[in-house]
Amino acid sequence: MKREDVRNYNGEDGKPAYIIYDGKVYDVTESRLWKKGKHMGRHKAGEDMTSFISMAPHDARVLEKVKYVCDLEDDELVEEKNEKLRAFYRKYHPHPIFIHYPMGILYFGAFMLLLWILTGNKSFELSSYYGLIAGTLSVYPAILSGLLSWYINYEKTLTVIFKNKLIFSGLLVVISTIISVLRIFLGDMLFESNLYYLYIIGYFLTIPVMTFIAYNGGRITWPD
Repeated sequence: MKREDVRNYNGEDGKPAYIIYDGKVYDVTESRLWKKGKHMGRHKAGEDMTSFISMAPHDARVLEKVKYVCDLEDDELVEEKNEKLRAFYRKYHPHPIFIHYPMGILYFGAFMLLLWILTGNKSFELSSYYGLIAGTLSVYPAILSGLLSWYINYEKTLTVIFKNKLIFSGLLVVISTIISVLRIFLGDMLFESNLYYLYIIGYFLTIPVMTFIAYNGGRITWPD
């Protein structure tokens, strides 16, 4: 079977769903993760999954659970333009590294802010302030590395999950940047103005926003 023949087995209109991995053809028709020839809302049957499986939360052993069809006939495979970027991503995994910083720091900062509200201890407020600045700065590389992953690993496919991540990531940048600017330039005067309430609400709002972003990230790694 040649590569162009495999493309016809896309799982649509009652057709079987085949995929290619490492020069071999597999039948994933019966897999619940390949309903109607689609996987994770991104991958389609009939495609070569060799590059993508290496970046998936599972390894190639998952193919032992599906039916082997045949070896792929020799053909000339044109190297994808993003393959070098994918190789870089497979080696360093920038987004999973960077995303943990804003989540950990801003969660901590929000907790310190809550303790300050409850106790009035200025040390807690100062800790929340430092946490806000560090967390906001770490949001930017987390989002940029996420965009890189979206571009090279998912070819900018705009599913509902990715729309949610893009919209709420932008919202997180706006909120964290605004409240950081307020705290930096107004200093302690912030707590004597009406902007104090905007600051408090904005700070605590970063938590559900980040949680929703993380939830959608989990849906990519572990699909429904």
